[in-house]
Amino acid sequence: TSCPYKGRTTGYWSVQTADALQADLAWSYDFPTRQLLPVAGMIAFYDEKVDVILDGEPQPRPKTHFFD
Repeated sequence: TSCPYKGRTTGYWSVQTADALQADLAWSYDFPTRQLLPVAGMIAFYDEKVDVILDGEPQPRPKTHFFD
């Protein structure tokens, strides 16, 4: 897919858990816009869909309009 701000993504990844398929859980921008070149090839995750642990402390999942 393409975003005028971020650039073009060439990959989405899904994860099969014991309960269900978590579709499009992660993605990367192999061809970001000039302003976002530092993120080229990095993998991004939806904070709303993953467990984030920072310094050993579980972080709360954000509530956004992307996922109810």
